[in-house]
Parts: sequence; structure tokens; C-alpha cells
Amino acid sequence: MSGPPLVLDAAGLDALAGERPPDLLRALLAEALRRGRDVLCPAIVCAEVARGAARTRAVEAAVARHDRRRAERPAVRLVDTDFALARQVGAILEATGHGSDRVVDAHVVAVCVPAGGGLVVTSDPGDITELASAVPAARVRTTSPS
Repeated sequence: MSGPPLVLDAAGLDALAGERPPDLLRALLAEALRRGRDVLCPAIVCAEVARGAARTRAVEAAVARHDRRRAERPAVRLVDTDFALARQVGAILEATGHGSDRVVDAHVVAVCVPAGGGLVVTSDPGDITELASAVPAARVRTTSPS
């Protein structure tokens, strides 16, 4: 896929897992599909959203429903943390003076870096923007899921 990805943080994944995702999120997913853009979500974000049996099932269903094999929807690709991503996350936290309390948000920013940026669906635009300041080569923008 080409161009900056659409990246879901916990609010984005939670909205996607809802019974009826907000119109704005549905529009963003449709636009990502139209433009051939990746839709990414760090796997660690699932730990913030998949709490309790009902929410876990909803997250599983949302990711399965947005499967690359079903061409009508963009695939949500869960990004596992390998050592390269972990180093990038650590560098972001170090550069911004934050500790492990921001490790999940730092993952969201870090998955934008290889593409040179991304559009992050978040309810915490201030946190994401602050962390993104550590990687000025990556243009990270934020939007609310609703």
C-alpha cells in the first residue's frame, strides 16, 4: 500500500469495535480503502481495549470483520512489537521525557514512522502530537473517531 497509513489508537479501535462505528470513522476507513492506504493498529493497543469478555469479543469481531480478504473493507493490520519497533518506541519516550505510562501511545506514533507519517484516530490528540514531536521526519496528524 502507498501513502501515510490510518492508525488506530485505543479510542479508534474501541470505536471500530462498537456496535455501529461513528460516521467519521467509517468515512476514514472508506477513504483509506479508496486510496489504497494501510489501516494499522499496534497490537499492544488491544490490551487497552480488550478488557472483559464482551469487549474482547467485540475487538476480535472488528478485526476479523476488517480482513484483507474481504475487499469491501480495508484490512486492519495489527502491528506486533519487534525489536526495531521497540527501539523506536524507546527513542520516542526518551526524546519526550516520558516513561512507560505513555508506552502504548508511543507505539501508535512509532508505527507511523516507516511511512513518514500517518493519520492517527485518537481521543488524545495532545498526547499523540507531543510524542510525534520526537520524530519530526514523520508527519503525524490526529483526528477524533467521532
